[in-house]
Amino acid sequence: MRNIIIDTDIGDDADDILALGLALSTDQLNLVGVTTVFKNTRLRAKMAKSVLKLAGRTDVPVYAGCEHRINGLENDNEEIPCQYQGKMDSQLIETKHAVDFMADALMLQNLTIVGIGPLTNIARLIKEHPEVIHNIDELVLMGGCYYRHVNEWNIICDPEAADIVFKSGINIRAVGLDVTTKCHFDGNYLSQALDNANTELKKILLESCDAWFSKTGFKPILHDPLTIFSLLEESDIEFNQENVRIELKGQYTTGMTVCTEDEIWGRKTNNPNCLVAKDLNYSRFVEFFLNNVFLK
Repeated sequence: MRNIIIDTDIGDDADDILALGLALSTDQLNLVGVTTVFKNTRLRAKMAKSVLKLAGRTDVPVYAGCEHRINGLENDNEEIPCQYQGKMDSQLIETKHAVDFMADALMLQNLTIVGIGPLTNIARLIKEHPEVIHNIDELVLMGGCYYRHVNEWNIICDPEAADIVFKSGINIRAVGLDVTTKCHFDGNYLSQALDNANTELKKILLESCDAWFSKTGFKPILHDPLTIFSLLEESDIEFNQENVRIELKGQYTTGMTVCTEDEIWGRKTNNPNCLVAKDLNYSRFVEFFLNNVFLK
């Protein structure tokens, strides 16, 4: 069993809440806490707390974290996430800052941090509490795109934070758009989920999918649930070791995750700092997600 903290920007794209649903469906993961990041982290925390309550996991604490970028640029921290519902207002969240919670938890035990939002909280943890970083067994993140030239959302929302994280020396496993964009949750899969929405938890997961569709016109893509899946069935995902850097200065390329390989005097040097997902059995994963979250 892995002890994990999930760091999330739950409330906009439906994949965050679906990832939380998958994490709660298995006894292979011990969820120590949930932290929220980016923009209105207070409402995001209330939303996460509501999901945990419906899952019967009121023992899991939730902490609001960084609203703004690590370089001081501000986001709209009053924006209401599109999946947020008024009935969530009554949820009480812990007053401690998410970064302080992470540091305190790591003082007590080794943990895996699952980052499925911008990396601001984790970068601040590295800067402010370097003494606990060695207790992070692994950082498993959804972010980046490593084998195509694409700017991915979680990285471009705070590229400076991502730069700090990738240079930190932490063991990083990255699940990016190279693999996640093929993991559509629509058609027959979504129909089966709707047919089996027989609990309040399943209903709120599907309501969040509807809210996302109403805002964007997109059905769910299982970006973040695939990150959780990589903790459970990693043999179904092919990973490569890569040396990843974050582009910070390009006019069009800021926030890109670049796999670098240096050539010096005819000799290639490659110092990997990350395991990067390159391929997977897509149908196996989506069926696993459906069966664990909606059918059992």
